[in-house]
Parts: sequence; structure tokens; C-alpha cells
Amino acid sequence: MKSPAAISLGENHQRGITISLGLLDELLCEIEQIARGREIQSVLYGERNHLSAQQRQSLLAEIAQMREILAELKVTFKVKERIEDLGNKIWASGLFFLEVLEETESKYLRRYGPTPPGLKDYLDPKVENLIRHLSNISHIAKGQNAMPETRKGQNPEKDRSG
Repeated sequence: MKSPAAISLGENHQRGITISLGLLDELLCEIEQIARGREIQSVLYGERNHLSAQQRQSLLAEIAQMREILAELKVTFKVKERIEDLGNKIWASGLFFLEVLEETESKYLRRYGPTPPGLKDYLDPKVENLIRHLSNISHIAKGQNAMPETRKGQNPEKDRSG
């Protein structure tokens, strides 16, 4: 086996190893949270953690062993740690999901067939409100002010300028 010092990586190999190991470490962080008992409960999403104490211990032991290998690889191949700015993560995820919410408006639901009477009047304002709040979350996470609440048809930028 070649000595680690004798292995010279090209930039593409370095990048590939860095990305793969970074994503693996991120996955290990997620699994570790679950092994430590994480259970998220919300309105429409929930998690049930049925892992036994033995399973949790075993998962944490495996993660510890994997992290030892990752630490060695980090030093050997000079893999740089990726620090994720959580504000940016919230901002990007929120902006991405705005389109998903927009697709929930009644005009887009017609692709599944005719919509029932009253759906537009009930659903669309709720979806618009969710979009506004999610947009606010994205703005807040980026250190910007939330957009003022508006009624349909008003331009908040125009309202602010007087």
C-alpha cells in the first residue's frame, strides 16, 4: 500500500473526495441527532423515533469509528471543512419552496382536473399568506426586513416610497 504522503491528488480528485466526504459527514450529523433521540413534531409532519437504547448506542459507536476515518482522510488529503451558514440555508430553501407553494394555488391544481367551486376563494388567499410568510422567513434569515403585509393588488415597494 502506498504511503499517504506519496499520493498526489489532482484538483478534480481533491474536489470529488471533499464533496463526498463532506456529504457523508453531514449525513452522520443527521443520524447522530436521531440516535440521540430527536423527534420532530409539527402540524403536518412528525417523526417517531423507535430506536432502542441498544440501537442508539450502536449507531453512535459506528459514527465515532467513521469519524476517526474521516479525520485521518481530512489530514491526509487536506480536505477543507465546509461550514454552512444556516441563514443562507434557510434563505435558499425558503426561496426554492416558494415555487412549490405557488403550484398549490387553484389555477395550477386544474392540471389534475376541474377544481370544486369555492376552492379558489378559500385556498388561494391561504396559499398567498403562506408564500408571504415563507418569503418573510427567507428575508429575515438573510438579515433583511420582512415584507409588509399587503392586500392583493398592492405594491409594497410603492407603498413604502410614499
